Amino acid sequence: MPTVSRIDHLWRLAATGFAFATLGLGGFVLALTVIPLATTFTSDRRARERRAQGIIRASFRFYVAVLQWLGVLRLEVRGAERLASCRGNLVIANHPTLLDVVLIVALLPDARCVVKHQLWRHPFLGPLVRVAGYLRNDQEPQAFIENCRAALDAGSNLVIFPEGTRSVPGCRPRFHRGFAHIATLTGADLQLVTITCDPITLVKGQAWYAIPAKPPTFRIEIGERLRTKTFLDMPTRARGARKLVSYLESYYVGS
Repeated sequence: MPTVSRIDHLWRLAATGFAFATLGLGGFVLALTVIPLATTFTSDRRARERRAQGIIRASFRFYVAVLQWLGVLRLEVRGAERLASCRGNLVIANHPTLLDVVLIVALLPDARCVVKHQLWRHPFLGPLVRVAGYLRNDQEPQAFIENCRAALDAGSNLVIFPEGTRSVPGCRPRFHRGFAHIATLTGADLQLVTITCDPITLVKGQAWYAIPAKPPTFRIEIGERLRTKTFLDMPTRARGARKLVSYLESYYVGS
């Protein structure tokens, strides 16, 4: 490897390690100090959640800017104004890399995420997701749908990765039906987001230090806003949900 390329590789490796350490430490600091101080004296629960979400979004925006400044990644966003205008939508995205949620929340106002129960119970990050009004994915189904409906009616955007985990490169995406049931039961429209990364990095099962030969370019395409009503005009709601899942699996294969 030429000397200049070797130096560049070592720099990006060190910067990537710093970035991962900062992400973990930053979440710890936000959960235990910044957000509690910013929300303790706010009695209204909804106001506390909005404030916490705003702090998380600002922190992620700063974090992404630092990653670009360090040369860890490049970022291209198309259609950012569509996310800026989102209110009360399901934001649906594919999930190729570890940074997807950071990139989306950095761009999206009033974002709530549907999170795994392990994160909800995490000793450090659990308080962060709870105060931000994020929704745990292991609730009793009726309670979960009602909580989703309440969040959407309040104008929040629910961020959902229908695959449930990071994609396996080269494999056709397989979506769980949970998001489709939320859509067909609440009537919320879907804002579609497509994420690509070239060269691919931070995929499932890949170590953080396995960095590519050049800085990866993350491209975020804010696509169409899909009207759920189209899928409610079916003989049964269950059939509409299945049709929605099939439509989006095909959509992301072609993206």
